[in-house]
Amino acid sequence: MRLARLTQRKQFLAAAEHGRRFRSSVLTVQVRDAAEEAGRDGLRLGLTASRKVGNAVKRNRIRRRLRAAAALALGAQAGRPCDVVIIARTETLSAGFEALVADLSIALDRARPARPRPAKSPAAKPIAATGRKPPQDTQRAPDSGSAPAKP
Repeated sequence: MRLARLTQRKQFLAAAEHGRRFRSSVLTVQVRDAAEEAGRDGLRLGLTASRKVGNAVKRNRIRRRLRAAAALALGAQAGRPCDVVIIARTETLSAGFEALVADLSIALDRARPARPRPAKSPAAKPIAATGRKPPQDTQRAPDSGSAPAKP
C-alpha cells in the first residue's frame, strides 16, 4: 500500500507548527490533524533526513526503511485525515526494523490531536494559580503599638 506524500515545504512547516510531537531515540514524529480541511480523506506522509544523518547513500537508505516501516505501522490508519512527518536521526539506520514499526505505531497513538479546550480569559484565573501576589495598598496604616513619632 502506498501512502500519500507531503510534497511542499509549507505542509511540513504546518505539521511542525500546529502538530503534536513524539520523540524516541531513533526518530521524531510530528502529527497534524487535518480533519477541518475540505477535501481531505486520508493520511499523508512526509520524511525528513538532513545531512547531519549522513551522506546521500545513508539518507536514502533511511528514507527507504522509514517508508517501509510507515506502510506497516500506519497502513491501518490510512483513512484518518492527518499529516505525519517523520524526522530521522543517525540511530535510525542502525535500529531494528521491528523497533521502527513499533515506534511509529506508538507515535501515531500518542500524538493524536488533543481536543480543543475552551479559551479562558485572564481575569477568570484565580490569583493562587497565577503565582502572583495580589496588589497591595501603597499607603500603610500607622502602627499604634510602636514608638511614638517625634514632634
